[in-house]
This record gives sequence, C-alpha cells and structure tokens, in this order.
Amino acid sequence: MSTPHPENLRCIGFMVLSMAGFAIEDAVIKYLALSMPISQVLMLIGFGGMVSFALLSRFQREPLIRPDVFKRWFVIRTICELGSAILFVTAIVYASLSASSAILQATPLAVALGGVLVLKQTVSISQWGLISLGFFGVLLVIGPGTDTFQPATLFAVGAVVFLAVRDLITRVISVSMPAVVVSFWAFFALLMSGVVTIPLFGAFTPIEWIHVGVLILSAVAGSIGYYSVVLATRDGDVAVIAPFRYTRLVFAMILAVLIFDEQITPLMMAGSLLIIISGIGVLGFTRPARQRVP
Repeated sequence: MSTPHPENLRCIGFMVLSMAGFAIEDAVIKYLALSMPISQVLMLIGFGGMVSFALLSRFQREPLIRPDVFKRWFVIRTICELGSAILFVTAIVYASLSASSAILQATPLAVALGGVLVLKQTVSISQWGLISLGFFGVLLVIGPGTDTFQPATLFAVGAVVFLAVRDLITRVISVSMPAVVVSFWAFFALLMSGVVTIPLFGAFTPIEWIHVGVLILSAVAGSIGYYSVVLATRDGDVAVIAPFRYTRLVFAMILAVLIFDEQITPLMMAGSLLIIISGIGVLGFTRPARQRVP
C-alpha cells in the first residue's frame, strides 16, 4: 500500500477543519437569529471576521488593499459571496440547518452544469446522469408536496447558484493572492450583506454579554473556516481532497440535532447521500488528478 502524499494529508486536514468551522459558524448564526434580526447577525459576524484577518494581515505583512481586489472578476466574486450569504443565512434561519446544509452540498453539481452552459465544456452521458441524480437528491431534501416541506429551503437553492458562479469565477483569479486577503474580502461581503438587508429584517436589538461570547466563537470558527479552505484548495490532488468538503454536512447535522433538536428524516438522509455520491462522482470525472481545486 502506497503512503498518502504529505501534501494531500495537509490539504485534507485543512479541508475538514474548514468545514467544521463553517458548520459551527452556521449554527451560531441560527442561534443568534433567534434573538436579533438577520441583518444585524451578518454585520456582526462579518465585522468580527474582518477584524481577525486585518490583524493577521498585519502580522503577515500582507496588504489587504491591492490592485487585484479591484479587478472585475474579483469584484463579481465578492458580490456572489454577498448574495450567497444573504440567501443561505435566510435559509438556515427560517428552515432547518440540516436541510439547508444538505442543499448547499449541490454546489459542485451546479458548477459542473455551469461549466457546460457558460464555459461550453463537454459532458458525457455518465456525467449528465450523475448531475441529474444529484439534483434529484436536492428535490428529496426539499420534499415539495410533503408534510416536511419548508419553503425557506428554496433560499438555499438560490445560494447554490451564487456559489456556483463564485467558483466558476475563482478559476480565473490568480492563486497567488494570499489566503488572508481572499478571506478578509469574503467577510467584507458578509458585512455588506447585512447592510443591504437592514430594511428587510427590522430594527436592531441590544447586544447582551452572552451574544458577545457567541460572536467571538463565530468569528474564530468562521475565520478558521475561510482561511483553511483557501489553504486546502491551493495544492494537492483534487480527487483526494474535494470529497472532504462533504464533511460539512456531517458536522451540520450533528449540530442541528444536538443544539436545535432537528429531526433528520429518511427522505432527507436519502437525498443527502445522493447529493454526496453524485458530487464526488462529478468531481472525479471532471478534474484531472493533479489539477488544483479552485
């Protein structure tokens, strides 16, 4: 048996760590939204992440304001981050965390479909079958026409569209941009998503000490998530590393059951498995073994 490449092991570690960070951040957002408007939550978490990466950038002596961040594609990418944040946070607040997180795992399928429609990539019959299987899994998770149907889960579908566009754009952005810079501007997008949604979610509420502690947890978890995912996707074998993105769903379901007492239905579990299987299959078909993950 061959020994796993050290670079792959490092990237897998970063990927799992980032997915755990994102899942914790999602759970904190849902928890905070029980007592304050979504716009306030987005602004607080975005501001906390910006402060964290601003301090880290000073330590690393990496300028956050640089010509690359004003280029068209990076600006559009930031706007996609903003749109996805608004829609996904709305989904996890008004629908279940577990279902919304499961739907989000369809992003690689949407990226593959976007590659066909926008980049004119060739897709085999097998790949079309996998993409169709994955989107069928999304339908099972959403469960239209069933007693468990939550209309707010459709916001998560919209978030997938924005994330797919973001990932397609990421392919044209230089991988030389430091992880701390990419992460700082991702949190800037989160902050701005809160600003633009102020008219939609009502007046702000007073911040209590318990909120401060939870916000610190979110800032730490989210910062670790964003920074680690950039490090995880810079090197290594995509066929080995990319499937570990789906650990986010595992973490999300555990937190959803333990904290919010959500019920994982057999239909949701079946749909989630279809999304994961098809996503891994599409990634395996469409990426060369040593190509970097965007």
